[in-house]
Amino acid sequence: MGLRGMISNLLSLGANLLPSIIASTQAPSSSSSPHLNQNHQMKAELEKLMRMLERIKATLYDAEQREIGDLSVKLWLKELKGVLYDAEDVLGEYHYDILQAQVEGRDASPPVSPKMKLIQVPYGMLDRIQQIRSTFDEIANDRIALQLSEGDGPKHCNNELQVAPTSHFVVESNIFGREREKEKLIDLLSSECDDVVSVMAIVGMGGIGKTTLAQLAYNDQRIRQRFDKFGWICVSENFNAERLTKELLESITGNECGLTNLSTLQEKILREISGKRVLLVLDDVWNEKHNLWDQFQAPFMSATFVKILVTTRNDHVARIMQTEPTFNIGHLSAEQCWRLFEHYAFGGVQQNNNPKLVEIGKQIMNKCGMLPLAVKSIASLLRHEAKEESWREILESELRESDASNEIFPSLQISYARLPLYLKSCFQYCSMFPKNYYYNVGELVKLWMYHDFIESKGNKTAEEIGFGYVQQLCQRSFFEREGYNEGNDFVCQEFKLHDIVHDLA
Repeated sequence: MGLRGMISNLLSLGANLLPSIIASTQAPSSSSSPHLNQNHQMKAELEKLMRMLERIKATLYDAEQREIGDLSVKLWLKELKGVLYDAEDVLGEYHYDILQAQVEGRDASPPVSPKMKLIQVPYGMLDRIQQIRSTFDEIANDRIALQLSEGDGPKHCNNELQVAPTSHFVVESNIFGREREKEKLIDLLSSECDDVVSVMAIVGMGGIGKTTLAQLAYNDQRIRQRFDKFGWICVSENFNAERLTKELLESITGNECGLTNLSTLQEKILREISGKRVLLVLDDVWNEKHNLWDQFQAPFMSATFVKILVTTRNDHVARIMQTEPTFNIGHLSAEQCWRLFEHYAFGGVQQNNNPKLVEIGKQIMNKCGMLPLAVKSIASLLRHEAKEESWREILESELRESDASNEIFPSLQISYARLPLYLKSCFQYCSMFPKNYYYNVGELVKLWMYHDFIESKGNKTAEEIGFGYVQQLCQRSFFEREGYNEGNDFVCQEFKLHDIVHDLA
């Protein structure tokens, strides 16, 4: 369960306990009764604890945005989780005692008032509550040193997770298995279109080869003959019209531009592409705001036609921008993956003289889940390792530990970091199931509801909101749809996580 979900449950449990404690303090008894005094203290401590939990819950909105790259925040979250478990144990035990007293009160003959049974606080429980609250005080104070705020403020950017910029250059001899997709993409880019500006999006999970496919098409001679002007920009998270227009102008002209004013930049773009056939590639797009996209493409109408190829992990982004159907890119076949693995692990030389390494290598390749980035990264690591023991170590280790090149998981963590906060716990929860598990939409949503992962919104039911969560995870390439059919009942659809995405969760 996510930390905010745990705190919500504790607050709910505390709210259920308070009436019983208050009732016990009002029971007819001597004011000097030690039991009565203990319950007054218990009530005060529990109320303080709940106020502290509310503040920490608010702070978590800030902390969870930074948990991937900030090790000190990670430690803070780990300590917090440990104390939450302690609080859960104490309040759970007391709740059990209250329920037991109520049952005994109902079963007693002659009847005994349940309130009379609640007066005694179990031995040592008040001390445990005080100790937990004291620890929470320390944790709450630590947030000041970590510069964590209590508000649901703006998302923190983590420089460690910024995507490396891409260019249109590619070494085709290093690419395996995209021949059919390349031909299909070139046909689509070469086709006639009624619109002056047409947009096609390549959609797929991180590391699957979207940028590589765009590079192959962009550099193909047939495409070079088809268009007059070309531009390639790596967009990434910050969709800033001034920056992107400046970079696009520099890409089209090949000259550095010192301009910063958007109007002036767009005027120069308009003159550069007027009456021309233009191909633009916008790599790694995350923008979901239609107005920013409209602002950026304003000068393109001066061209004869503009074909724009977008790469994104988010199907929703594609639907905001595109005028053409989505181009979905799939996994490599086992044969294609092995050719890629051979190229990077053995330098393209077949290892017939070392069948043991071939056998281990194919097992490692399968472990990479046919994801090109993972295959390339791990194979490159093994290139200068001739010992069988070293290969077995990689095979038997966790993929995260094997990722010495630090490529695979940072690439995927970017997708996680850019998830809305309400989806993070839902995604993490999926790791509770084994790899290759088929999630039924209806069942998964009910489990999320049970764990309080679904935030209420407007007049929608929790189930309807949960179905929206599943759709968003599909759009963002976290879930892979199995046998998906638009005509089928969405609740009955099944989905799965790619093996490496499961490792990430």
